[in-house]
Amino acid sequence: MTEEYVDYAGRSEPKERWLKALPLIIAGVLGVPLLGMAILFSLSIAQITKYIFDLGTSGWEAAGLVLLSLSGAFCVIAYLVCLFVGSRRRTWRWRIWWAAGAFLAAGAIPIWALIDWLINGSPT
Repeated sequence: MTEEYVDYAGRSEPKERWLKALPLIIAGVLGVPLLGMAILFSLSIAQITKYIFDLGTSGWEAAGLVLLSLSGAFCVIAYLVCLFVGSRRRTWRWRIWWAAGAFLAAGAIPIWALIDWLINGSPT
């Protein structure tokens, strides 16, 4: 054989691989600031929770506050899972859906806070 390049079955060009990964890369980059906001929210709730526990609270309120203080970690885990699963899919449709899921997982708490602010007004 005198051919310099042999095409392997199932192997794609590097440019095509980057293009297929583009939705996940965009979701990954856009999700990082939203994750930062979610983690800051969780830290501020965790600081408030200590004082609310000192004042005395019911079991359901305590459970809700603990879950709110862990919500940033839940967002990070869901974000990473969506990016990982999306990177294992081959079709564009699935990659785009998993990228959208990663973006929404990263932005769940900031979007929720924005909607709350729009409905209830500023917390002054």
